[in-house]
Amino acid sequence: MLKRERLDQIMIAVTKQGYVSVADLAKALNVSEMTIRRDLDELSKSGKVIRLHGGVQAISSQNQIEQNFQEKREIHIQEKQEIAKVAASLVNDNETIYVGPGTTLEFMVARLNQENLRIVTNSLPIFEMARSNPHNYKLVLVGGSYRRVSGSFYGALSNNELDSMNYDKAFVGVNGISDAALLTADIEEGQTQSIGLNNSQERILVADMYKFNHRDFYQFYSLYDIDELVTNEQISPDVLEYYRQYTSIRTRIEE
Repeated sequence: MLKRERLDQIMIAVTKQGYVSVADLAKALNVSEMTIRRDLDELSKSGKVIRLHGGVQAISSQNQIEQNFQEKREIHIQEKQEIAKVAASLVNDNETIYVGPGTTLEFMVARLNQENLRIVTNSLPIFEMARSNPHNYKLVLVGGSYRRVSGSFYGALSNNELDSMNYDKAFVGVNGISDAALLTADIEEGQTQSIGLNNSQERILVADMYKFNHRDFYQFYSLYDIDELVTNEQISPDVLEYYRQYTSIRTRIEE
């Protein structure tokens, strides 16, 4: 494959996925990682991509319009289902859990089968999913100002309610992870999620591999303060190794 063709293939992959690792590109294009690094450096210098640790990110991925929760349900479904299965296994009987907004967390709630749970959420889709769960859980829907794009409630009313409660575990999603920064598109929604995390004994983040090395508008929490990150097994080994400096990462159900 000629260099020009290789650069074109890299741009196609980056544009489609948002972020691609050096290892994945080298495998897909059947060249050495050193060759890929030189290609990425060239593309970065020309302003076509953003060079990151272990890979490359599309320029547009930092400025894209936020997708609504209905649209997010239709993308990366397999990865989200895998993560949801692992995350659901972390819940124990008789616990009170906070569940933030996010389609991966919708899939998680659908899989819960523990006994005597109390589920607190500021997400209307999460509430509807939990309400349809046959286990008849105790449900608390926190109200406030409604954000249509994510289906979540936020603001002073939500924050006051969440801050008055304590949780055994908190589960939250994220729009992007860049080094230790957990990022979202909306300041107030991020602040509401941070309260749920702060009031929990154990803080768990769910994020598929496409969220790593991806930036968004507002940092609402630090990965250093997350007890466990659940992602899918297909994540690039070099990305996995890099982010393990910040927190524990789980990709499968442990026996």
